[in-house]
This record gives sequence, C-alpha cells and structure tokens, in this order.
Amino acid sequence: YNPEQSETGSSIKPAASKKGRRKSVNEGGSDAGPEDGKKATPKRYEEYDCGIPPEREISSFPAILCMAIHADGTKPDVRKILELDKLVSIENAPPRKNDSTGSAGNVILVFRNGDAVEIDCDLPNAVMHSIGAGVGGGGGHGAISGLKKKNSDSQNRLRKEKFLWSLLQIHAILCTAVVERTAAAAALARPGSVLATSQLPPLVVRNVDRAELQYISTVNGFLTDSPVLCALLDRQSKQRNRNRGMLAAGGGNAEEKKSDDIVEEGKDEMDGMAYDMMMGNYNRIALFVNEEEKRDAADVLNSTPWQQQEITSEGTMNVDASATAETLVRLLQQRMRDLEAETCRRLISWEDEKFYSALGGRSEGNATDEGNDNTVDAMSLNDLFKTLQRLDDELEKMESWIQDRAATIKPITDECHGIEEENRMLEQQWISYEALGNELKRLLGGLVLPQSLMKVLENPGSVIVYDRSGAIDVERSEEGVELIHQAGQALKVAIDAAETEGGIHLRAVSDTVKTLSATSTKFCGSLARIVVTVMEQLSKEVCSNSDSMVGKNDNHSIIARKIREAQRSFQASLLSYIKLIEILALLKPDILPAVRDTYSELVAEGIMSKKRMKAYFASLPGRTSVKLAHDDKFDALPGRSSASVTHDLSEYPPVSLRSSNPPEASAMMKPVNVEDIEAALAEMLPLIAREAYFTAALFGLSSRHLDGRQKKRNFEAAKKSVDNSSQYFRYYMTRICGIASEMDAEGKKVKGDAMLSLVASIHLNESMDGYIDRHKKGGDHSLSLAYVRATILDLRKKVDKQWVIWVEDQIKWIRSNPGVPLNGKRAGIFASVARFPSYLDHVFICCKAGRSKDHSPNLAKIKVVSYYLQKMASALFASLNECAERETTDQQYASNVMR
Repeated sequence: YNPEQSETGSSIKPAASKKGRRKSVNEGGSDAGPEDGKKATPKRYEEYDCGIPPEREISSFPAILCMAIHADGTKPDVRKILELDKLVSIENAPPRKNDSTGSAGNVILVFRNGDAVEIDCDLPNAVMHSIGAGVGGGGGHGAISGLKKKNSDSQNRLRKEKFLWSLLQIHAILCTAVVERTAAAAALARPGSVLATSQLPPLVVRNVDRAELQYISTVNGFLTDSPVLCALLDRQSKQRNRNRGMLAAGGGNAEEKKSDDIVEEGKDEMDGMAYDMMMGNYNRIALFVNEEEKRDAADVLNSTPWQQQEITSEGTMNVDASATAETLVRLLQQRMRDLEAETCRRLISWEDEKFYSALGGRSEGNATDEGNDNTVDAMSLNDLFKTLQRLDDELEKMESWIQDRAATIKPITDECHGIEEENRMLEQQWISYEALGNELKRLLGGLVLPQSLMKVLENPGSVIVYDRSGAIDVERSEEGVELIHQAGQALKVAIDAAETEGGIHLRAVSDTVKTLSATSTKFCGSLARIVVTVMEQLSKEVCSNSDSMVGKNDNHSIIARKIREAQRSFQASLLSYIKLIEILALLKPDILPAVRDTYSELVAEGIMSKKRMKAYFASLPGRTSVKLAHDDKFDALPGRSSASVTHDLSEYPPVSLRSSNPPEASAMMKPVNVEDIEAALAEMLPLIAREAYFTAALFGLSSRHLDGRQKKRNFEAAKKSVDNSSQYFRYYMTRICGIASEMDAEGKKVKGDAMLSLVASIHLNESMDGYIDRHKKGGDHSLSLAYVRATILDLRKKVDKQWVIWVEDQIKWIRSNPGVPLNGKRAGIFASVARFPSYLDHVFICCKAGRSKDHSPNLAKIKVVSYYLQKMASALFASLNECAERETTDQQYASNVMR
C-alpha cells in the first residue's frame, strides 16, 4: 500500500515478499513537522480496520526470488526473479533413488520463457533436530506447526504440501484479480475505447490432487498459519465486493467497523474462498460482466426446449442433444440478426439527430415519417431504412420458405447422406483392397521364381551331362552345377524373404511358402543323390587307376606317395561339386550328416582302405605290426629276434657295485623298432591332416563367424567323419606302438609291449610340435591341425595306459620285498633296488635307438614318464622302510644297517 504524502516525507521503496505481495518500507521519513524532530511511521496494514483504501493500494504481480544467503543470514544476493504470471507448469516430483531416507521429493516450476526451478522442500537433519528441540520446549510458532512430528518423512512431506497449497492459492488469486480487473475495466470503459488486457498462460499441474491438498490444508491449519495469505484473501473479498457495488450502484464505501460475529463469519467466508481458489471455482467470475448478462443468458437457456424426446421401454426420456444444440444455435443467430437490425435503426436515428441538431431543431411538419421531407439527406435515410426493413422481411420469408422446403426434402437428403456414406465406405474398401493387392504383390514378388529355375529345382539331374555308359561326365557338367547353384540360391532367397517380410498368415503367401518348402525338400533329396553318385564314381576311378595301385615290391615311401597322389586327385575332382554341398547346407542342413558319413565310408573303403594301410605298415623297416601279430611264429624264424622287448623288473640282472655293465645283461636289453613309429608319423600324419582339412572345407565346418558352442559341435562332427575315414590307419598305428588289442576285438589279437609303448609316447610327444597352430587364424587349417593333435593325444593316452599298467605291476612286486629274510639279516642289496638301474639303462637304450650318439632324451619334460618313474623309486624306499619297521626284523640291525 502507499501511505499518504502528509504522513511521511521520505521516498517509498517497494520490496517483494516470498508470498507474492509487495509492501512498501519506510526508510526514514517523519510524520511530524520539523519542530518536534520525531520520525513518523506510516500506518501498517493491520492498523486499518476495513483494509487498505483503494486510493492507497499499489498492486503488482507476485514473483519468486531466488537468493544466495550465508548460513548466518547475512549478505543476501538475488540471483533470479521469476514472476508468477509467467508460470505454466507445476509438477510434484517423487523422491529419487539416491535421495536420503525421509525425503518428500521436489517441486518443479516451469515458466513461459523456458526457466525451470526445482525446489527442495526437505530440511537437513541438523536443522530438523534443532527445530524439534525448540518445539518440545514450548516455544514453537504456528508457522512450524507442521514440523511437530518426530518422523522426518512426515515433516518433509507436510512442508512440501504447504508450499504447493500456498503457491496454488497465490496463483488463483492472481488469476481472479486479472479477470476481475478486465471485467471492471470493460464495464467502466467508454464506448469505442481499446482495453489493454494481460492474458495469463494456462497452468498445467502434474501429480497434485487438489481436493486432497485442500483437505490436508484444512486439517493442519495452513490458512491459519499464514497471516499474509489471510490478508490477500481478505483483500480479494473486499475487492470483489467493491467491484460489484461499483458496477451496480456506481461505487460505495465499505463499513468501517465490524462486530466480532461479523469477523467470525468473514473467516468462514475466507475458508470457502480458499476452497474455491484451490478447486478452480474462481473461473466462473469471468463468464459475465454483470448480473444482467447472467440473467439474460439464463433466460435464453431456459427458453430453449429439448428436441426429439422419446420415452423408452424403461420409462426414461432420451433426448437428442445434437438437435437441441442446433435449435439453440438458430435461436442465437436470430437474436444476433435482431441485434444487428436494432443497431442499424439506432445508427439511422443517430444520424437524424445529428442532422436536426445541425439545422437547429426539428420542424413541426417533419416531426414524423408521414410528413413531406424533400431534403436529400432525409430522403436517403428514409429510403435506406425502408430498404433495410423490406430486405429484412424478405429475408424472413426466404428463411421460412427454406425451412419448409428443408423439411420437405429431408427424407431425400437423408437418403443422399446414406448413399454418400456408403460410397465413402466403398471407396475406403477399394483403397484397402488396392493396398492389400500392392502388399501381396510385394510379398509374392520375391516368392515367385523364374520358370527356368523352377525346372532345375524340379529336376536338377536334367542339367547334368552323362556319358554313354550312364555315368556323370564330371568335366562337362560344370555348367549344370553352376545352374543348380543359382537355382538353389534363388530358392533360399525366396524362403528367407517369406520369413523376414511377414505375411505368412495370408493364404496366398502361406500356400506359396508351402510349395517352396516341398520343392526345397525334393530338390535337396535329388541333390544329395547326385553328390553321392559323383563321390562314388570319382572314388572308383581314382582307386582303379594304375598309378595309385600298390605293388608287392613297393616300399613304405612309394606306398605313402601313391596314397597321397590318389587323395589329391580325388579331392581336386570333388571340388567342382562343392557348390552343391553349399546349397544343401543352406536349404537343408540336416541332410549333411548322411552325405558326410557316405563320404567318409568311401574314403575308408577306397583311398585309405584296409588293404592299402596293411601293405604300408607291413612294408615298414621293422615290420613291427607283423611281429606283434605273429610273435610266436616269428621267434622260430632263423636270424630273427623276439618281437617283444619288455621284461619284468624281476627278470633284469642286478647291478654290481664294481661293474656298471655286466656282460650277461647286454643280450637282454634289446632296442625297440622305433623306425616304424618315426616313418608312420612322418608320412601318414600329413595325409590325415589333409583329409581333416578337406572334410572341414567341403562341408563348411570351420566358419569363423560361429560362436564357441557351434565351433565345438562342428569340430566333433569333423572328428567323427575323419575318424571313420582313417580307422585303419589308427588300427595299425596302435599295433606298432605296442598297444594290446581289446579282449573283444575281432581278428588277430596283438600282445602289448610296455617298453615299445613308452618309446612311442616319447615320439608322439615330439611329433606334436609340428601340428601346433601358432598363428591361430582359425578356419579349415586350424581345424585340421586340431584334429591331428587330438589323434596324437588319443594314441598317447593308449600307450601311456599300457606302460602305466606295467609300472603298477612292478610296484606290487617291489612292495612284496623279494629276497629279504624275515629278520632282515644278510639280505644284502635288495633285489628290486639292484635291478631298477638295469631297467633305466634299458629305457635309455631304447630311446637312443636310431638317434645320434650324443642324443640324450629329456624324460623330465614328459610329465607321465617322469611321474611314474618317480613313483617306482618311491616304492623302493617304501619297501626298505617297511622291511626296517616290521616286527620280525632285528631292530638293532635295521637301525645300524638298513636305515
């Protein structure tokens, strides 16, 4: 408010409060004269009994001040001023995940200019404890009545709800003030003047229940705790009453005194006003400027009858709201035309008054329209009025005639409307059918294959060239293979398009896909038969070739070279048909295992057949496989030694302390035939690696984009196929490595040779180095190396198992303490200890066989050999300790001699 100039002589500085009302603060004026020297203070709002006089009030829009202030309340710094008339959104945000326990969340305010303010209504824990202590002492104020609860969650939530309620109240007062000022200015403005109005933006409130918020404010006494808001509502009530009195009676003075009963009644009215402000009831004030307009609108609505009332079977009334609305629109249009006609009449009368005023008065003879007025202006005005009146009558007649004709042709118009609606539906149906046709063309366009490719898919053998004998001409059929490959790819693209584009639920697409699936099944079956036929034909041609046939006088190197050349020729010829296998992998992968098994059987019966492998291993220098298979008969041949070189530890001669190499031991320590093992590993393992490489490449088992599980499954499939192809190689390889035959094995059984198995394990371990994938590029080469390593490891497991069984038997003999008397005396060197060095000498002799003289095998690097040799040595010490500790042994002898 603005105090009178007589009361103060200083300047007045307005300041903004956080509740949105600006007060003026006196900064050093005086209300007395200069003779007394006393400072005068202006009258505060509370000193006015009936509120601030209108002439002393200064109004402004409320604002929010964003300030930075020290902890002790000093040095405030205003950072941002946000006016509430620009507020467009209020959001009640829930607590975040990282907020502290008891948090009530934030209030987000968005303004028209894009500014956004996030207000945290939570108090720190230290402040909350201090406030709680103050309240407990009995010194709390009404403004903090919501913080009397001990629960921090309730305190923070109550603060947030009070802030939201106060903010909505202030914004509602602002809206009401703007509407009332606009209405009052429109009522008191002169005709023809332009009003400057300020339109508030619409306010969007999110996550706020106004009714529940008003209930919480009533229960917790938000209005009672806020004297500033009470003053604003009181001022708004008086302003409304003053505006109404001014509009009805030209203004009036409010009473200056009220009794206590009237004050109590005013408080109740203020609560009701606060409820109306919260629930948005203040918007009704802006509908009408005065009571007369309100009564006029009520009369118009009450005089409009409901149209087309019907009584239903239940006795209720059904009203056509659209027909009633049309009637109301026509009535309002008629009233608008009447107002326009009345306005025209008033304008004509006003022109007449201006004319007569200019002439100095109205003549008696021209007082009425019936007199003779010969002036040009009067005649023109009369003609204008009569013309307008005549046109208005004609217009009324025309409207009446149109209404009658409209009622007459209403059935026809209704029928036309129905026809138009049906045409619209038919047009929409036609558009839908057209869109469906285009979609079907798009879907079926990729599913329909050319007729030439369909012929190939129906009968792929028709493009294969055959010779006179009925066999497939491999060289001349390459063009047919390319055509089959193209047809298969087109079929795969069509099936993939049906799966990716969708539309399987449509009958046309579903039938086409079924046809393609049946064609694919038939095509893959025919293709598999063609591939198998080509494999059989090529295998037969390669094996029957004279260059690849094994002769009786061929040595192992020649036989290995012939097998290698036959393998290379067979695989090179089959590469021309690898595209057919790719098509099988694309269209029907489940048929590949059968084709792969057929291929492995052809290799096992042809290129790497049992006859070829038997001839190769029989031609090795040592002929180990023949010796082990005919050991009994072989010993009878003159000039031949026994095939087995393994003896038990008890059969080895004891070592004398004075002579490291007794003469009787040399005849027993014969070397094994390691030449066979070395030759077989050097000449046949490359064939096995090439076979694994070609199998992986032919059947696509080494794709690099596959995951680990799929790669493992592909490796197992390749291993199974190559194992079947090389079954006879592995059969004869186990013989020359000294591995005994199984008990249920068919054919001639082979006796095991532990010493030969030990030496074979050492050579297998050395050959492993040549098949390590050091580059790790993946692909077919890596898979073939992995298979060779797996084959070598499988052989090593068998030979190690053969030798370990022999070691376990010798440990049992050592633990039996042979040659040691019960009392332990005169035992000398134990028999087992004396014979163990002879066995080690025999092991080194066999390992050095066929090597240079300075070669010394490093048995410590081979874990299995090193471990079990140490186990035998440990058994020797355990036997000595056991003999020393048994009860029958003389303890004095055991202590002085054995230990």
